[in-house]
Amino acid sequence: MFRKRGSRQIVSMDLHETVLRALVRPREDGDDWLLYEAAVPPGYVEDDHIKDEIGYFNWMKEQVSSWGIKRDQVRYFVPDSAVMMKAIEHPEDVETEGLKGYVQMELGRSIQLPFENPLLDVYDPTPGDQKATLFAAPAEEVMRFANILDDAGLDPVIADLRALSAIRYFTKRDYFKTDKSYLLVEWLMTGVVVTIYRDGEVEFLRYQPFEKENGVYRSYAEGDDIKFRLDGDVEAYRYQLAEQVTELERMMTFYRFSIHKGDIAVEEIVSFGESPELDYIDGLLRENLSFPQVTTVRDEDVRKFYNGFGSSDVSLIGLALKGDVHESGN
Repeated sequence: MFRKRGSRQIVSMDLHETVLRALVRPREDGDDWLLYEAAVPPGYVEDDHIKDEIGYFNWMKEQVSSWGIKRDQVRYFVPDSAVMMKAIEHPEDVETEGLKGYVQMELGRSIQLPFENPLLDVYDPTPGDQKATLFAAPAEEVMRFANILDDAGLDPVIADLRALSAIRYFTKRDYFKTDKSYLLVEWLMTGVVVTIYRDGEVEFLRYQPFEKENGVYRSYAEGDDIKFRLDGDVEAYRYQLAEQVTELERMMTFYRFSIHKGDIAVEEIVSFGESPELDYIDGLLRENLSFPQVTTVRDEDVRKFYNGFGSSDVSLIGLALKGDVHESGN
């Protein structure tokens, strides 16, 4: 959503409530990608909001120093709960390059958003068709993370959407087929990001947070590794996952009958993410006989292309692949 240039290496960072991940790669093409992880101390981040800015800042400085990434450029995700998507139409004489200016001019008039002072990105998959997709988020939410990164000694240059980064990963892997609709589901510790994608176009995007009363996964360090334990009752937590799978069915029905009037349906569900319950979720998806083809991206599937990375890193890898950085490298 914003960017600058320069720097010896690129750092892509996934900051959320339970774990901080940083993917470090050289700007030059190479195979020496590095992944750093740290368990986020409880109380620093809750529901995508930084609650203890001083504590989080001091802790972040420690990670930046120990990982040797000070003064490097960093990319990060816009908080998932802050993102909204809106399909827009524009006049024939507005070309792709002028879409963001057109949107800014029309804010509060033909284009309404539920918050003031937004950061905007406009996605135009088919130039000339007078249609585009607007992504927006409150500037204060995006800049809060940027300010923490800047104060910790990093140079924040790009804020991107998790869903678009996941799409970029699968696009680079030539996964998507023409005229086929995909439901991408990224299972996080604190919620799920659902995206419907078809022929280069994001047609649906939603973030569904989990109810913490049903249990929550916490991260902790075990030597150099990050582990997760469930704080709560496993059956209550899994019941919530089952409800989320049922909600996916509702989303696919809405997509088919409300968006496409029954003419187009989701043909494949692609499930991935950091959740320790990914195998259990896979079982839930396959038990639903109304669902189309189900593909669960395992760690070994990612390691075929990016050694040392796994299903939890799909979107992070996609973020690292954005723009002028070479795709090759493991």
